[in-house]
Amino acid sequence: MSPLTTPNLVVAALGPFAELLGVAVLVALFTLLRGQAERRPYFKPWEESWVMLAVALVAEVIFQRLTDPSGVLYASTRFAPWLFGAGFFCFRLLSLALLVSGTRLFVSGVQTTSLMMAAVPLGLVLSLVTDTYNGRIGALGLVQGPFAVIAYAYAAVLLVKLPPSRRSIGSNLAPAALIALAVLWAGLVVFYFSARSNASLSAAPWFVRLERYGFYAELLLNLALAYAMVRLLFEDSGREAVDTRSQLDLLKDRQRLAEFYDASTGLLNRRAYDASVGMGLARATFGSVAFVRMVNLEKAVASHGAGAANTLLGHFAALLDHAVRSHDRVYRWDARDFLVVFSRTAPGVAKARLEQVYARSAPLLVAGVRDALRPEVTVAVAPFRGGEDLAGAVSAVAAIASPA
Repeated sequence: MSPLTTPNLVVAALGPFAELLGVAVLVALFTLLRGQAERRPYFKPWEESWVMLAVALVAEVIFQRLTDPSGVLYASTRFAPWLFGAGFFCFRLLSLALLVSGTRLFVSGVQTTSLMMAAVPLGLVLSLVTDTYNGRIGALGLVQGPFAVIAYAYAAVLLVKLPPSRRSIGSNLAPAALIALAVLWAGLVVFYFSARSNASLSAAPWFVRLERYGFYAELLLNLALAYAMVRLLFEDSGREAVDTRSQLDLLKDRQRLAEFYDASTGLLNRRAYDASVGMGLARATFGSVAFVRMVNLEKAVASHGAGAANTLLGHFAALLDHAVRSHDRVYRWDARDFLVVFSRTAPGVAKARLEQVYARSAPLLVAGVRDALRPEVTVAVAPFRGGEDLAGAVSAVAAIASPA
């Protein structure tokens, strides 16, 4: 049957409505999963990305009706098509910006606010330079298509470059869906440009089918991408559950408990780090390591005695231990040094958290010591992208804290 026959045209015309319905289902699904994603900041931008896409598709469907001369909603003025065209551009670009932002948060914990701030102004500019009254729906696709190709390709590259320790079914499926979406939109842009240029390529039957049924292809790829996102969320939850169980097993094993815990501070010791105790989650994600040195410990020993110095040391160790999250780890590295491993935390956030802990620590009053004691520390922080980088990051911060 020819792609130009009436039944195929009807199916093609229903494409935008089908995609809108599918994305609306995804919005509902991601909203239901919000409670499980509270500790994973990358999932919220992904959820909001689907919401923005749904709004953009609503604007697109209405725009299609307004610009159809045979439709009952055909607009007699330019304002209504422009308004919904501008809505499509703004919300579509917001959707792409949030997708990239969530992917960057998943990969490295880096916040990306500039893209969201630029999306609406850029969308308004695109609506002003686009003939939304005569251009029909192809005009919207031609103008926003290059931005979709760039966003999908960039997000795919970020995920493809993940180290082997972070590879999983979800992290392999997501870039595959993103690459397919980028290729699809690249093809649609070429078609729209060819059609506007009256090139013979736009009349090729296979190319006509690509344009007519592109909405269905995009919906299927969006469903695959959403599945990959949800799988990444549950893979993270699974790693946290395994990490928690391993800690509980360690606490039940009295022999290993004595071997891997420092008696004076109650923290994990350097032997535990060398044996990768407590490092299960950190080795399967990104994060930061911080090397914290108590620089006034020797001074406290000389001025107030070993007892007061040990009390000060234990006080500071307790501060560190209570400041980190349940899946972060604090190790007693040696006499005056501590290693803190922050999972899924960018270096700036890790350093700010430690500085906040130090700033809020109250001076310690020790029996027999006239003056209140306060720990004085230096902090060095370095990022790691996966388990492969962890040892190098620890060596780097230790070298900074212990210059030759």
